[in-house]
Amino acid sequence: MKRDGKTIRLAAWLAAASIVFGAAENHAADNPRDILIIVNLGASVGDVTIDQVRDIFLKKRTDWGSGLSAVPVHARKGSPLRRDFLEHVLKISQDQEDEYWAKMTIRFGFPGPPEFANTLKAVFRLRGAVSYVYRGEYKEGVAKVLFVVPVD
Repeated sequence: MKRDGKTIRLAAWLAAASIVFGAAENHAADNPRDILIIVNLGASVGDVTIDQVRDIFLKKRTDWGSGLSAVPVHARKGSPLRRDFLEHVLKISQDQEDEYWAKMTIRFGFPGPPEFANTLKAVFRLRGAVSYVYRGEYKEGVAKVLFVVPVD
């Protein structure tokens, strides 16, 4: 099919416009307070659902299905990040989580996940680790993003 210079320029302009407007739409949707669910770079995990992440953080699931242990890493108790994670991912309050871990410790000797001030650094260092970070605090190449949980 033969194309003249005008058709090619129009196609190029339309492609550029869609990239610019698409990028603007995506940028507008990138809330720095959205929660990124992240995993250690060395963890070979496939598609992971929010329900699987809940099960890992509640220690109902302890591996990634490949034999690699799933190591949940919490932000510090009382931090805004932890509160947002509990509300938007685990769908529980801090008091409900405390009660859950008190029961799990008494019944099975399971303590809650370890807490770190810097969850991104912890995930970088711990093989199999899964955690969360605000989008605005994420650094490319330190951890893999499994999925994004929008925060209003």
